[in-house]
Formats: sequence, structure tokens, C-alpha cells
Amino acid sequence: MGLEMLAMELDVAVALLLACGSLLALRMWSGSSTKSNVPVLASDAFLGYRTASKTLKSFTQMMVDGQAKFKGKPFQLPLPRSWVVYVSRELFEDMRKARDDSLSFQEESVAIEYTLGNETANDPWHHSVVRKQMTQNLGAKFPEIYDEISQAFEDELKAADSGEWTPIHAYDVILHVVCRASNRLFVGLPLCRDEEFTKISRDFTVTVSRAGFLISCFPKFLKPLVARYISAAPSATKAFGRFIIPVIEQRQRAEAELGDAWKDQKPFDFLQWMLDAANEDQRDPRELNGRMLAMNFAATHTTSRTFTHALYWLAAHPKYIPELRQEVEGAIQTHGWSKDALNNMFKIDSFIKESMRLSGLIASSMQRKSVKKLTLSDGTQVPAGAHVAINAWSLHHDPQIYPNPFEFDPFRFSRKVKEGESVVKNTVTTASSEWLAWGGGIHVCPGRYFASQELKAMLAHIVINYDVKMPNEGIRPTDIWFGHHCIPNPNASVLFRKLVT
Repeated sequence: MGLEMLAMELDVAVALLLACGSLLALRMWSGSSTKSNVPVLASDAFLGYRTASKTLKSFTQMMVDGQAKFKGKPFQLPLPRSWVVYVSRELFEDMRKARDDSLSFQEESVAIEYTLGNETANDPWHHSVVRKQMTQNLGAKFPEIYDEISQAFEDELKAADSGEWTPIHAYDVILHVVCRASNRLFVGLPLCRDEEFTKISRDFTVTVSRAGFLISCFPKFLKPLVARYISAAPSATKAFGRFIIPVIEQRQRAEAELGDAWKDQKPFDFLQWMLDAANEDQRDPRELNGRMLAMNFAATHTTSRTFTHALYWLAAHPKYIPELRQEVEGAIQTHGWSKDALNNMFKIDSFIKESMRLSGLIASSMQRKSVKKLTLSDGTQVPAGAHVAINAWSLHHDPQIYPNPFEFDPFRFSRKVKEGESVVKNTVTTASSEWLAWGGGIHVCPGRYFASQELKAMLAHIVINYDVKMPNEGIRPTDIWFGHHCIPNPNASVLFRKLVT
């Protein structure tokens, strides 16, 4: 182990020890620590820390136990950072309809203000650009995005071109492909292929989650001090800015110099849509740089992990490849490589959705923090400051909703479409009380349409260009659980073989 890595691990260990001590002192000082009067699962001895420590490795089992013991009624569990009240599907509408003045959206697990910046945390106005301009233009931008996906896979999988089975370190490949494809939409060529630029984004994606978790374990008054030593945000923002800020300044100069003529010459990408939407107080290149870095994190972090999960399912069950391949080839023959083609790949969509159901990135959903004392529709009392979330794991494994819920059934949703059910209801992008991968309500994931497009295009590209399988045939790499986070094994290899045309 190198000195740099050793120092990093020691920093993490010291930070965790300090965090535990700080939280213990804070809970002893504050008493209940916004603990609700909802029944507690397991023991609340030692201020709940004995149970909280178990959640780091046994969170899903606790969701199962809580669902069974309280028969779908709310229960609470102490986590390292706070007590959380978990509710079931019956209270989905309470959560969905709640506004921020009652149940406030809190993404405390990545400590946004310290890892992505205060401006991004306190005023995420760029989300409206994601929901509107970006989503509306996904069809027009798809040929470019697919071009980048295709070229990125070609660059990353050269070793498999021989036609022989070749082991590929899957997660690294997927991380590179997703980063390039996302930035083809965000900033376009040539920057999306710049090695140094994309490395900054990839490295930041990996470090944010760890730093965010550590920072979030400290009480509020200590977070700024801790963030100063373990947050990657300042250095990443500066490095990212060396690429993005000159582009922003060049575009702003062109707009000022060309006036109306700029409308016909300006680039067609997310950065420009954000520049067009920004008011005079939001056009500082440094602030816009921070938002672009945050966009890179959001797009790369979740999509790369989600697709790695799906690839592992595909490689563990290669028997499904011919059926998927047939669908993709038919859609492309009719529509070409286009958004319309993707919209007709019902089995590809179903495969992705089933992977997300069984290997979702997070086992709880729609976590909120109560701004004031609340009474939910079933009479549950939620004190001000308490955290509330939906038990997504139990819902996504409910046999009443998903027959044989622990079986990987890749065409579970496309079969329903074939039987006459609504396409919209069964598509991966539709958030509902039965499908919580994207959250719900006013804070439903704004980038889900782009993420879905990337995921489906990547899977379609693989099945028509490669055969894949696991080194130990039929054995999928074991997922890594850390609290309510499900992480695909980052060290696993997948065997690829390029199809000979």
C-alpha cells in the first residue's frame, strides 16, 4: 500500500472515530435526537447506536423484519446519522403530496453543500433546465449521444475485438462510457473525449460519496471544519474550472458581441441551455462551473452503478441475449438508431427495470425531514426535525405486486405490455407507488429520462455487438451493501466476445 493510500485510509478512520464521538455527545446532549413515538425496530439501547451499527451491513433484513413485525405500519430505526421513520406504500400519497414547508427534501448522505457547493445545494435552479430543455431535446440529441456510446465502447473494449472471450474490468469500462456519453450532451465534442477532463469527473464521482457520508456523520456545527479536510469539492471544482470556465466566458463574449446573430451560431448542449436560462445573478462562470460539476456527478454516479448491476445480470444469464438482440435489430431496422427505436425496445426497457428492482441503488426512497410537527393520514405523529422515508426494499419485493419477487425475470414488465397493460405504467421512467427507484413527488429525479435513454442505448449496443458471460458461468458477483446503499462489485470482471460480422 502506497503512502498516499495509507494516509487516505487513516484520514477516513480518524474521521469516523471523531464522527462517532461527536454524534454520541450530541445525542446525549439533545436527548431524543428528534426520535418519534413510532414503534422502534430492534433495540434503542445505547441511544440506538447498537442497532445503528447493524444497519451498515443488515439494512435490507431490517426492512424485511420491520415490514413483517409491524404489518406495513410505520416503524423507526436508528441510523448512524439520525432516527428514521419508515413508512409503506399506504402512505405514499402523503409523501408525494408533501411540500418542502412540511416535509423537506434532504440529501444528507452526500452532504451537498460541502461536496457539490452551497449554491447548488441551496438553489438548484438548473434542475428546471434538466426537466425542460434537456428532456425536450433528448430525441434531437440522441444520435450524438449514441455516437459517443458506440465510440466509447469501441475504445474501451478493443481487447475483445479478437473474437475470443476476454475478461474486462466491467465497472471501470462503464464509468468511462457513461462519463463520455453524459458529457457529449453536457458540453459536446471535443471536450467530452478529453482524457484529463473526463478523469476529473470520474474521480470526483468516486470520492464524493465517501466524503459525503463522512461529513454527514458529524453534527452540523462541525461539518464545515470536517469538510475542509476531507471534501474533494474545492480541488475538483478548481480543476474542472480550468476546462469549463474558459468555455463559459467564450460563449458569454460571443453572445455580447454577436447579439441576435448568436442565436443561429450558439452550441446546442446542456451548458448552453443553462446559460440561456440563467438570470443576471446566475451567470457567474465560477458558479456555473460548480453546477456543471454537480451535473457530472449526478449523471455519472448513478447511471454507471445502475448499468453495472444490469450488465452483471446479463452476463450471469446470457440465455436472454438472443431475444434482446432480436428486438434491438428489429427496432433499428424500422427506426434506425433513434429515440423512436429505443421507445420500441420494450424488452430492453423491462430488463433495465427488473435489474433496478432487484438491485436498486438504495433500499429506501423519498427521504424527507419534517419542518414542523405533522400527523400523517394514518394518524402517525412525526415531530419537527424527524426523518421519514419509504421502505422501498419491501415494496419492490412484495409478492402481491411482483410475483416471485426474488426471481430475476427480465421480461416481467414487457410481458405486461404484451398482455395489454399500459406502456407508460410499465416503462422504467414512470415513478409510482409501486416503483420508487426515482423517488416521487416534486423531487422525483429530473434526469430519469436521460438516464433511461443512456441505460437502454448501452444495453442495446452491447447485445448486438458482443456476447457476454461471467467467468464462473451463471454466478453473478455479490452486491456490496453499505447501509441502505447497494453497490455493484467494483472489482468483478465480465467476459466479452466481439461478434464477427
